[in-house]
Amino acid sequence: MSHGKVILVSVFSVALALGMSAGAFAQDAAYVGNTQCKICHNKKEEGEQWTKWKAEGHSKALETLKSDAAKAAAQKKGVTKPPAEAPECLKCHVTAYDAAAGKCPEKIKMEDGVQCESCHGAASAHAAEGKKFKSGDKTAKPAEKIAKADEKVCKTCHNEESPTWKADRYKLADGSSSGFDFKQAWAKIEHSNPAKKK
Repeated sequence: MSHGKVILVSVFSVALALGMSAGAFAQDAAYVGNTQCKICHNKKEEGEQWTKWKAEGHSKALETLKSDAAKAAAQKKGVTKPPAEAPECLKCHVTAYDAAAGKCPEKIKMEDGVQCESCHGAASAHAAEGKKFKSGDKTAKPAEKIAKADEKVCKTCHNEESPTWKADRYKLADGSSSGFDFKQAWAKIEHSNPAKKK
């Protein structure tokens, strides 16, 4: 097999693997909105994940676009619309914003900013599996129907394309700087379920 064919097969294999892993969570899933997430993910003994999200910056991501600082940053980047209306801003400040359609999925409220499904993916399959589990079906596995947020997901928005990106925002253990560090960023929004073993 020639070198070019090996590269092509390798690229195809990687693309197929990535597509299959993403599809494992999102296959036939629809967005349900964070109020649906709150039903199961706000119990005190399980870490009150929804309350923690509501108290931190992601839930206020749309509001930040209405600030004078956001307007100045957008103007500097050449954004012609107000940031709270600009697709190039909304794609990261609102969950599942579809720039081509100019809207979000039906059950996503723009004012909720960056909510659960921005990081964990569309959750209808997860919610359905959770209902089965709660009704007594112990073979149901809700955790297998939702993505775990990771550095790659975060970097879809926390990257050099952002007008507020600072290459030296985080100081790393070795003394160097980085514009994004998953470990430190996660510590700011940590919302693990203490009832589950790590």
